[in-house]
Amino acid sequence: MNSIRARHSPASSDGAPDWRKLGQELTGDLVLPEDPEYPNARHLHLGQFDGIAPQAVAYPQNSADVGECLRFAAAHGVDVAVRGGGHSLGGYSTGQGLVIAMSRMNRVHVDPSGELVTLEAGVQQVDAVDQVARRGLALVGGICPTVGITGYLLGGGTGWLTKQAGMGCDQLVAAEVVLASGEVVRCSETEEADLFWALRGAGPGNFGVVTELTVRPTRVPRLVNHTLTWEWDSAADLFDAWQRWIQQVPRAMGSTVAAALMDAGSGAAPQLILQGAWQGSEADARKHVNELVEAVGTRPGSEVFDELPYQQAMMAWYQCADKTVEQCHRIGTTPEAMLPRQDYAVERNRLCGQAIPADGIDAILSAFDSRRREGQFRALSLFGLGGRANEVPRTATAYVHRTAEFQISASAGLFKKPTEEDQAAARAWTDACFDAFDPHSLGESYQGFVDPALTDWQRSYYAENFDRLVELKRRYDPDGLFRFAQGIG
Repeated sequence: MNSIRARHSPASSDGAPDWRKLGQELTGDLVLPEDPEYPNARHLHLGQFDGIAPQAVAYPQNSADVGECLRFAAAHGVDVAVRGGGHSLGGYSTGQGLVIAMSRMNRVHVDPSGELVTLEAGVQQVDAVDQVARRGLALVGGICPTVGITGYLLGGGTGWLTKQAGMGCDQLVAAEVVLASGEVVRCSETEEADLFWALRGAGPGNFGVVTELTVRPTRVPRLVNHTLTWEWDSAADLFDAWQRWIQQVPRAMGSTVAAALMDAGSGAAPQLILQGAWQGSEADARKHVNELVEAVGTRPGSEVFDELPYQQAMMAWYQCADKTVEQCHRIGTTPEAMLPRQDYAVERNRLCGQAIPADGIDAILSAFDSRRREGQFRALSLFGLGGRANEVPRTATAYVHRTAEFQISASAGLFKKPTEEDQAAARAWTDACFDAFDPHSLGESYQGFVDPALTDWQRSYYAENFDRLVELKRRYDPDGLFRFAQGIG
């Protein structure tokens, strides 16, 4: 979720905010810097934003609490940030003013018919999957357990089920939204239809605070998880073959291929990894993956296929196969949580509509294996899209990327209190990779993984839909309360 900046004049504020007064108006809690809960309350998933110290962190229990927070912030000229899972790569889910942390609005309701699921805005992926799986259902979701479902869905929403079921935002049926005025509205195809259009792809932090989502689930009883590895000298063949294979393999296959360095300063050769999830039998999964292996021309050094019930399969992707759902949360957010925070991460991505030619692949792999530096995890990955997601016209929702067949990303992770030089090296490396793959892309980027380095983010995220989004911004937020670095308006 994203930061919101109050637009105000000096006359709109009557002095320092009386935070205790706001706390008295809330059903939920308000945490201030002097409170013992504050250190954990202000943390995001990434430690690189720890230097940002909010004046207060509110934990609303309902949409009325959210409205109180927005009215208070506007009246006192306080900047606002709305936090779901706290995974924004731009740090847009924190700020120097008031953070509205949605984590305690975390109820999941499955309609008795099994046709609809209602999710409060603070629900995280691991909890949503657990709850719907108990009813034999599945959700279009990602592979990070603690990502907030709201930011995920409203930014587009990619995952193993994308080719078969469509984007996460395509599953949205209705939403409850608190507007800048504090008014609570419901939107759908028949209610506030323009707002509903905008939320599906441009929703986080732009038009209001979403407090509840109703989505269509799907049914995926089992998944065949699989992981195969190759030696580095097969990189060009693997990446070339995968691009063509992912566009013709049945839609029941979710797949990604990556080159990875566990430590970019070790001198070791990168690892090549194919991972995926197949909706069907293990025999069919092996059959289709073997078609890729034959196209690569070399056998993998290792391969593992594991057919599991849907919820167990997702727990494996979450790196939580040996943990309970309660333990599969970030340390400091719940008493049983066991997942560590990450000190620093940077990622850049583009979306591609056709296979990258051989010389382009060579240049991209060369950029990936350049600028080595100790203590940095680095990955270059391609993730399959297309399929049903591309059956929706580009202007039917705010999510415009309906001609993309795969996403290409360069990401770096630093885990041991990195220096400024370490961070600069990671950024320079991702920039070099971006420069190598950008010419072969659609010139578009997936807004669900925000990229603060983009200079053309308006076109990259929204393309021909941007002008309509600006018009809707003026209608639903005429005074510009909701603002952040890459915010519309």
